Amino acid sequence: MTRTASNPSHALDGTYRTGEYDKNGSKLQEPRNILTPEEEAKIRQKVCAFYIKACPEQPNTTPEVLFNLKGKAAGQWRLRNGHEQLRFNPEAFLQDWDAHFPETVAHEVAHSLVYRTFGLRRVRPHGPEWRSWMEAFECEPRVTHSTPLKGRSVRTYTYRCACQTHALSARRHYLIQRRRYRYECLECGQRLRREK
Repeated sequence: MTRTASNPSHALDGTYRTGEYDKNGSKLQEPRNILTPEEEAKIRQKVCAFYIKACPEQPNTTPEVLFNLKGKAAGQWRLRNGHEQLRFNPEAFLQDWDAHFPETVAHEVAHSLVYRTFGLRRVRPHGPEWRSWMEAFECEPRVTHSTPLKGRSVRTYTYRCACQTHALSARRHYLIQRRRYRYECLECGQRLRREK
């Protein structure tokens, strides 16, 4: 038997999807978009544990840990002005804690340790050096994750040719406007022109 919803916020399966209250009249909780202080502390503790395991003689050498990464990456190791940073995407941990803790943490610490061992020499980012640290941390040496994260919204600019409309990135738009680059359509060969 099919049931129709009299209330537009009431779904056919008997639950409220877009309303403020669930079917029992209880207030719905907003989905979290930041980690709790306890979750952040747990990640920081794991970072410290990995560094202690890797360098027991230098236990206080952990870089700055930030939770401000956005986009599709779950984590990032970076070097800024000679200082290391480990950045983590809270959305990844909120969506699937078990998939990212401790693997994503180990992934970024391994990048740091490769840098500390080899410097900025040409070492493949996920090469054997990185893999050996992942194995030392007893984590799967995976390069990518499968958590569906929202990517950053990218601004596009509309350009036309004789046969179609093209959405160009902000970078390509800049190159056309400021650097006099020229792009042609692969289909018709005509030069792309900005649509007003």
